[in-house]
Amino acid sequence: MIHNSIKIQIISRKLPINQIGCDAYVLDFLSYLRQFGCEVEYVSLDPSPNTKFPWCVIPPTLNALANIQVRNNLRVDSVLFRFKPLSNWLTILLRLIYYLLPQHLRTVYLSHITQQLKNIAYLKLTTKKRHEKQVTTNTSVQDLRAILATPEEIAFAKTLFHKFKPDIVIVNYAYLANILDALPNNGTVLKVILTHDVCHQRTAHLRKIGAGSYETDWTWENESKMLCKAQVLLAIQQEDAKVFKEMAPKCEVICMPISAVCHSHTVKPVPGRCLFVGSGTNHNYYGLQWFLDNVWSRLIIQQSPGCSLHVCGSVCDWIKGDFPNVHFLGRVDDLQPEYSAAQVCLIPLLAGSGLKIKLVEAMSYGRACVSTSVGVQGLCEIVGSAVLVADTAEDFAAAIYTLLNNSEKRQWMEAQAHKYVTEKLSPKAVYQPFVDRIEQHLQRLANRL
Repeated sequence: MIHNSIKIQIISRKLPINQIGCDAYVLDFLSYLRQFGCEVEYVSLDPSPNTKFPWCVIPPTLNALANIQVRNNLRVDSVLFRFKPLSNWLTILLRLIYYLLPQHLRTVYLSHITQQLKNIAYLKLTTKKRHEKQVTTNTSVQDLRAILATPEEIAFAKTLFHKFKPDIVIVNYAYLANILDALPNNGTVLKVILTHDVCHQRTAHLRKIGAGSYETDWTWENESKMLCKAQVLLAIQQEDAKVFKEMAPKCEVICMPISAVCHSHTVKPVPGRCLFVGSGTNHNYYGLQWFLDNVWSRLIIQQSPGCSLHVCGSVCDWIKGDFPNVHFLGRVDDLQPEYSAAQVCLIPLLAGSGLKIKLVEAMSYGRACVSTSVGVQGLCEIVGSAVLVADTAEDFAAAIYTLLNNSEKRQWMEAQAHKYVTEKLSPKAVYQPFVDRIEQHLQRLANRL
């Protein structure tokens, strides 16, 4: 049990407000740290956690796990107030005044204020166009993963270092590693990178499928330079851990996948129901679009017209076109009924690295899966037991058809999924090695005194 005085500071570019993907990984990690009495401060460098309004309510789950600090935001209890830009607040204030006015005065008020709102909208539009022009001339800034920490972000983080005085600093993703340079080099603070994936490999995979090259700076050499700024690298799976050890031989590498616990079911499976869960990212979009165009519409529906597919997550906003028996549900607060109703979960990813959290989550619900080879990276030992692997449209469709029509095989795979989660992915098995490393660091500091 770690003493309550241990302070861990996590620096990220955004708040983990979703319950899927990388956000789920971070929240799960935070939960385990809190169990050991650590005082955790979570720092977000994104000044606009809620782009629609100049305020944001911190989700209760996150609020219970860490003290939240957000750049250019004032926190009042569980609400963040963004004090830049002021035009956002002015627009909301004007609308509030309008709704409070008596009906006969609203027309008069609008005649005076409409032009002001138009001026604000015009200013925002021209600013947006200017930003888009900059983006088109520098493709490396189209995604947050391509942008290293800016001087403003580093200054903000450095201010919080001095206030919080952490024992451990963890930056979320390698692209923020230059923030670690702001820490003292006397060994008192343990510098850690939560990697998630191998950036240069991910870049290469996306280029291969023609998904755009917004991470043009992520070469082996540049990533290696970033990794070497830390003392400890947290790899999400063993294959990544081996690569990181080659790239940063002086760093200690700890394999730390996401943990999982087995879930029970709330509803009965729907015959022929398939499920895909994914956030709005390039690898999810390209994989799902490939599946819908080449597997679902062309093969699955032809063989089994009664099949249905539910798609959950913000990836729904990216998909174009109509597909038979496909229901795009968007973000779903409680995924348990969706997993319970599904007979087969799909991981048709064409690019990426790291560990596919959607696969771990599906197994935690005891669901048989069909995946591409990319989708099982880091979990190759479950191939043939909890998941069937197929890389062509025909093979992918055949695997789905087999599981939907062979209940004995499907149920055996469901049992294997639960067995793997229980034996290999318990929270203690996953996170305790890093907690042990924290204890070693503290003991070394104590011995120096």
